[in-house]
Amino acid sequence: MSGTDDRRTRRALVNKDVVINGVTKAEALDISIDGMYIYTQFSFIAGTIFELSFKIREDAIKVMARVQHAQPNVGIGVKFVELSAENSEKIKRYLEG
Repeated sequence: MSGTDDRRTRRALVNKDVVINGVTKAEALDISIDGMYIYTQFSFIAGTIFELSFKIREDAIKVMARVQHAQPNVGIGVKFVELSAENSEKIKRYLEG
């Protein structure tokens, strides 16, 4: 990972429970309209795609996510793929406060 930060979208710090593939529980530490950083001690390989479930306020969000980078025993940065317009809008409203 280089020293430059190429994230182009607004991110919000969170402490949110997430579920990976309907089984593995983890904790999101930040979220943006494009993805999130998830604290997990499970190992993932960059490029892996999985189903991610979490709540924004009281709304359930289910989205496919791709691992962009992984830090063993620390966490993973994921990018949302196939995010519906409805779920995108829910995340955007959440980020705007």
